[in-house]
Amino acid sequence: MIRMAVIVKINDSWIDLLSFDEVESAENCDAPASGGCGHCACGISGRSFRAGIPSDLAIKVGDRVEVSASTARAFGSFLAVIGIPALVGILSWKLIGSVYSAINEPARALVTSFGVALGAGITVLAAGKKSVLPEITRILE
Repeated sequence: MIRMAVIVKINDSWIDLLSFDEVESAENCDAPASGGCGHCACGISGRSFRAGIPSDLAIKVGDRVEVSASTARAFGSFLAVIGIPALVGILSWKLIGSVYSAINEPARALVTSFGVALGAGITVLAAGKKSVLPEITRILE
């Protein structure tokens, strides 16, 4: 997924951005009707998001940039957040049923919910402080 954005603030470990939609330039760019954003009817939508700091680009506040979020990374995150807890939950359901065959269904569901929580905890611990922020790929002219 590729987005266009304007850099609003540069922090130590991330960049705050506002996404925008390209529209044709308008006459009287600094007119009050255009909002006086200085980008000539840039269509800034106000949706804010964060991106990682690029090591190979010299960026500054106000730059228009292209931001890319890898589809593979998004799919991998989806699998980790949904898949691991679901897998641990299913395994705990099967395991508790085979170990304690006389256990009733509500108790089995309770153990399974603990399994899902354990899977979520494993996901959080495995992720650590790894950055999953989108990356700025280039500065737009």
